[in-house]
Amino acid sequence: MPRLREADAERRLANGGPNYVEALARGLSVINAFGQERRQLSLSDVARATSLPKASVRRMLHTLITLQLADTDGRVFRLTPRVLGLAGDYLGSNKISTVVQPVCERIATITGRSTWVAVLDGHDMVTIAHALPRYPMDLAPGIGVRHPAFCTAAGRAILATLDDGALDQWLETLKPEPFTNFTPTNPEAIRKCITDARDKGYGETHQDMKVGDCGLAVALTRYDGRTVGALQITGTLDDMPQKHVELLKKAAADLRHQLI
Repeated sequence: MPRLREADAERRLANGGPNYVEALARGLSVINAFGQERRQLSLSDVARATSLPKASVRRMLHTLITLQLADTDGRVFRLTPRVLGLAGDYLGSNKISTVVQPVCERIATITGRSTWVAVLDGHDMVTIAHALPRYPMDLAPGIGVRHPAFCTAAGRAILATLDDGALDQWLETLKPEPFTNFTPTNPEAIRKCITDARDKGYGETHQDMKVGDCGLAVALTRYDGRTVGALQITGTLDDMPQKHVELLKKAAADLRHQLI
């Protein structure tokens, strides 16, 4: 096997040590470039989103197409339904998602509101279960959909469980962007939203993500006290009783010993 050039070796060590597989990391970053708002991308779009050279992106996309994880019309690229198999493997092996889905459906039926569970991944909340009784689809994120944690009730509920040092570290690398005129982007304002959630025992939003919408959420902890996600309901600003907080807290307490 040829010896790694010194610069290449240093880069691998900096990224994740000698066992770090950069090609795999690049391939995954190409997959992650696609999303709800980026369903079709050109090669240049993917290169910009991943900060990778076009030549590397071209090889990654070709590989994904060969594996039937992506396709193209010659101009733009899109992921195929086969990618869902990756999510399915996670959901099938993750006890959280299988336990909380029935809870989401029950709360959605009782409240008539979009109900979902998400987990924290970096600066995003990733949806792993949801139920939608009667509200428009954009009020219920689909499985795998990401939203910025800082401006969702679920995100604030989870971040509220961090100690001050961990929260400060999380905020240091945050680059918030506004979604509405009500979205807080000042670090101190964001921190206050999170510490308010800590004081109240639940997170909430008021038009932070979309004008007219609001959310309520509580953290989900497992039997040993570790926070593993958050349970949220989403509705309209003029029709979201605070009484739903107690329903969410009761559901979280019932789930505590089922989450492992």
